[in-house]
Amino acid sequence: MNPNTALKRGSLLVLLGLVAVLIAATPAAFASTASEREYQRGYNDCLQGRYDQNQHGESYKKGCRAAEDGQKSGAPSAKHAPATTSGASKAKISDLKGMDSIKAFDVMTSRGFTNVDTISQGNALYGIYYNAKTQQCVQLTNANGRVESANDIGTHPNCR
Repeated sequence: MNPNTALKRGSLLVLLGLVAVLIAATPAAFASTASEREYQRGYNDCLQGRYDQNQHGESYKKGCRAAEDGQKSGAPSAKHAPATTSGASKAKISDLKGMDSIKAFDVMTSRGFTNVDTISQGNALYGIYYNAKTQQCVQLTNANGRVESANDIGTHPNCR
């Protein structure tokens, strides 16, 4: 076999390998995008009071729960976004105590908070979150996978 034929065969094998990898990865990419769309649809539907739990998948349900957690207490029929708009009142944090730590992170994000610092001490993890729209600086204390406390600490070097 001449060197040019061997080079062409080698290049063809590399190309076929790349095509196989791309084909294998494509369904996962579409699933992720579809999951994100379902989450957003669930979030929007629940904010508007349109939700039927039995007809939707897990991503949709998670989006709906995030929307429900972001609404103000005492206003179950309110059709508003979480407190993240200009001039907004303080975002609710009192409902976070006892919540699963990962869910609490998602809830904080849905309410407009950004994680600005994390401190680990012993078996506790302290997360500092800032909401630029409401000017809140909040510390979540997590232990054993649960939020032990949620406090508006007012200020922190990274809350700006």
